[in-house]
Amino acid sequence: MVKMTQEDRQYFKNGVKTLCGTELLFAIRVIEDKDLIKVIDSKDLEFMKKELGRQAGAIWAKLLRALKKLDFKEAERILRGGTGK
Repeated sequence: MVKMTQEDRQYFKNGVKTLCGTELLFAIRVIEDKDLIKVIDSKDLEFMKKELGRQAGAIWAKLLRALKKLDFKEAERILRGGTGK
């Protein structure tokens, strides 16, 4: 069983904040892998899901703001990352 240290948790939490929508979906798929679930501590898995959920909410809010302004370039950047060019 693999357990995260406090440093690991902080690193994960900070890293999640930088994810775009596409990367977030990939990260969710990775932590839901049936083989990975068997080796990661359940508390750490819940922590990761919670942090990814927070980022999903943040991305959704940013996306809605961009769409409300009809700023489709910004909406694409939020979903894909990068500059949206």
